[in-house]
Amino acid sequence: MIRKLYSRERLVGREVFRTTRQEKSRTSGKVRYVKLPQDQWLVRESPHLRILPDELADAVRAKLNLAAQSFGGTAKDRTKKARRADLYPKVLIRPICGDCGTPMILGRSLGRYQSFCCFNALHGIHSCTNRGYKSARIIDEAVLSTVMATLFTDDFLADLTADVNKRLAWIARQPIPSTKKLEQEIANEDRQLKRLTDRLAKLDDTHLDAVLSKAEEMGRQLAAKREQLRGLQRASRRPKVKSVKEKDVVAALTHLRDLLQGDVGVAAQVLKALVGDVILEARQIEGQAKPQMVARFTINTVPALAALERGKPTDRDVAPAPVWDSIHSSPGDAPATAAVPAEAVVPLTYDRREAARKLRNTKSES
Repeated sequence: MIRKLYSRERLVGREVFRTTRQEKSRTSGKVRYVKLPQDQWLVRESPHLRILPDELADAVRAKLNLAAQSFGGTAKDRTKKARRADLYPKVLIRPICGDCGTPMILGRSLGRYQSFCCFNALHGIHSCTNRGYKSARIIDEAVLSTVMATLFTDDFLADLTADVNKRLAWIARQPIPSTKKLEQEIANEDRQLKRLTDRLAKLDDTHLDAVLSKAEEMGRQLAAKREQLRGLQRASRRPKVKSVKEKDVVAALTHLRDLLQGDVGVAAQVLKALVGDVILEARQIEGQAKPQMVARFTINTVPALAALERGKPTDRDVAPAPVWDSIHSSPGDAPATAAVPAEAVVPLTYDRREAARKLRNTKSES
């Protein structure tokens, strides 16, 4: 709403009309809006509507455009592309529609009756046929029960421990990259930039623009090299241990399980790293006459455990690399780990008898 407010030309005393036109498809009958070039707009000056000076309006829009490029759905950096629902989750899992591939929305969002549906299917968009609602509670219980049943099996623990130790041994054999040359280049360019900025106070207006452009270019190059240096420093870090034991893996997974049962805002981010996209689709289930809704996802343990370690205060460029984070961020030609994803397909059915039995057991224990 704030972005739309500041995009209005009326804020600077200008009214604009006919910025788009409608195009109707003769075959499908669908109507789409096409943005017209700026020279075809109808513009009318309305000074009585102005509430912002041009300088302030331009500065605000530049700031909003910069924020859009650095974070959000239009971010240039892939790692920063995130939706608001992912940053501030109200539910543990936000599934993906298996028909059109878009995140599903909460069609009902009240308490225990929270349910997901596909916006495209409800409105007949993109030919999506995944209609209907599915309880958020049923999705959470199905995914979490499958995850817990997989992580703490003896075979999975043994395979994960062996493969993690194999990856740690491979990391220990890799050469440590040298940063001396890059550090020297950064020091030299830093001195050059300082000398250039010192000259700005002595120049007249005729040469000021050229010097400012040169200083900005040198500043961008210096920032890029500093980021490259940080990457080399992170790559030169080694894990603080050379091998792990099965009890260490169990302790990490126990911490993960406790976190998943805690606050939704924190657990949702870790669960996203653990299972990736949870895709809801209709499949034919044995013994069922009609296709049933299932959840399809991939269990990948190492990214979730790495996400837990990144938040610790010891995660600095000069400190030893955390075990799980170093395994997760190591190059792709390293030996594969047991987090080699195991795909799971879970029916999203509601067993009333089983639910009643659990309720009776809960009441008897209390």
